[in-house]
Amino acid sequence: MVVAWAVFVLAAVAHAALTNVNVLRSVDLTGSGIARSRVSVKVANAGAQPATSYVVSVPSDIAATVSFVGAKQRGGADGSGKDLTSLRVAKVESEAGEKEGQVAYAVSFTEPLAAGATAVLEIAIVYTQLVRPYPAVVNQNDEQYLLLALNAYIDSPYETSKQKTTIKMPTAVTMGNELVGPEPVSKKGSTVTYGPYVDIKPFQSSPLYLHYKDKNAILVVKSLSREMEISHWGSNLGVTEYYDLHNKGAALRDKLFSRIDFSFARYTRGSTTNVVEELKVTLPPNTANLYYRDEIGNVSTSHFRKSTFRESILEIKPRYPLYGGWRYSWHHTYDVPLNDYLKVDKRTGRHVLQVKFMGSLSNVTIENSRLKVALPEGAQNVKIALPFEADSQSISQYWTNLDTVGRPLVIIEKKNVADEYAVPVQISYDYTDGELYRKPTVVATTLLVIFLLGLVYTRLDLSLVHDGKPVPADVMDLQRGEVTKTLALARTVYTNLDVAFDSYKQAQGADRAALDAARKAEGEKLAERVLVRLRKAGVAARGVSEEVFAEGLEAVEVLLKERIAKVLAYQDYVLAFLKDMKENDNKVDDKKREALAVKSKAVSADLESIDGQLNVIYERLVV
Repeated sequence: MVVAWAVFVLAAVAHAALTNVNVLRSVDLTGSGIARSRVSVKVANAGAQPATSYVVSVPSDIAATVSFVGAKQRGGADGSGKDLTSLRVAKVESEAGEKEGQVAYAVSFTEPLAAGATAVLEIAIVYTQLVRPYPAVVNQNDEQYLLLALNAYIDSPYETSKQKTTIKMPTAVTMGNELVGPEPVSKKGSTVTYGPYVDIKPFQSSPLYLHYKDKNAILVVKSLSREMEISHWGSNLGVTEYYDLHNKGAALRDKLFSRIDFSFARYTRGSTTNVVEELKVTLPPNTANLYYRDEIGNVSTSHFRKSTFRESILEIKPRYPLYGGWRYSWHHTYDVPLNDYLKVDKRTGRHVLQVKFMGSLSNVTIENSRLKVALPEGAQNVKIALPFEADSQSISQYWTNLDTVGRPLVIIEKKNVADEYAVPVQISYDYTDGELYRKPTVVATTLLVIFLLGLVYTRLDLSLVHDGKPVPADVMDLQRGEVTKTLALARTVYTNLDVAFDSYKQAQGADRAALDAARKAEGEKLAERVLVRLRKAGVAARGVSEEVFAEGLEAVEVLLKERIAKVLAYQDYVLAFLKDMKENDNKVDDKKREALAVKSKAVSADLESIDGQLNVIYERLVV
């Protein structure tokens, strides 16, 4: 920051000394909504002191669209040579520039420009999302027109003696016949020329508007995440790329889409709209194990052309045509030979990985780009070398299968990325040959430990017996619990019989079959589950010489049988009474009614007596 400010101060002092002798600016609009400006400027130092830098200005209102600024200097004493030398470009943070409505970039000369000397600079500026669809909403078969708004003069803090601008459009069609901009303005085919203009003052401004036809989609990747994983054992570099692609072109009016109109347009005159039917993804040579999936699942509408010596091509056909305002998300994964990207510095022994920062889809704008590289476990002293300034970069730890200390994970992020960032990124690290055997050693050690634990386990006595005989206290604790659960089950038998009989009476005898089924099921439950469990508990008790406990369970069994017999007999008595009453038109003899009351009272007393005996035996055996 301090260096950038110092550069700005020096440049500000030199504003009056440097002069733009001749400026040739060309703007290429053929890149799917991306405007690429190439400025060739001949600079003269009219001052008495050498100049160390040249300031490139961008208006603040379009500064956010600037993706890339680069500069080169031509060789030769007066810049007439053909060789080009890349120059250092640094964004200048200054309140003065903000007040003037400009964002400044300082370009350092290869060597200070002497007083009276000249130099030729080739400056490249890439604007993303500078052009916009106009109108922003169209019908499905309407053509798309884009609008470019720019300063006809070069934005510069220096006086300019002469300037000319040429703009290359994707087509020769413009909206209307008038070309808005300061005269002279001319058009020839798909090229529009503004100027030449002379004697331009610093920051002089006059707008130009170019409204032109472009059927190409404005493709914007909202987020791109490239994830790479290095495997030294398999000599493999695994790559996964996650895309969230949006078509920022003219949107469909009311989001109405007609499949019939779409098919008709394809097979008659071809598509004249900004629809995307297919995407071309460029992959490295020797790409293998490729698959492509979207949010729904695997997509079979793709074609892959593999090549050993040149780039492989993946042609992706989305599930639906991508019109303006629509989006499509997917990811594709592939493997490439690690030796093509990883080298070992023979002098230092360091491993150097060189991969591109950009993804496989070209001619798009990427709003948020992220590169994640998982280095092998045991890699140390990780260094990152970037040919551009990233928004953020970090090194953290990452764990995957059978890792012990974790892998270094390099994360590089940058916003507003274009094709100019498809440049190599270098990641270097120290990695000894012994680290190759870390994971096999971990696997072998883990298996050995499991084997030893198995041997120890087979020799441990974890059973509930002692000296080959059951422990009486443990056996009886277990059987008491079983008896408690069994008697609770027996209570459900009698409860269910009462419920079924009451339901039958309330229904006035409408469903005798349901009552019979319930009586049969509950009787089987008592015989096959309750009584069988009690007998097993008695056998276990006799096994540890608990004869009193076993005899008590036998008494319980007798009482349970007696109780269900009385319940069923009483129900049969009541059923006969109800049948007789129904046959006599609901008339009941008083003697029979009194007999029923006496029978009910006697049965209730018998059941209470049985329940009391059961409670006494339960408390003696269990409690």
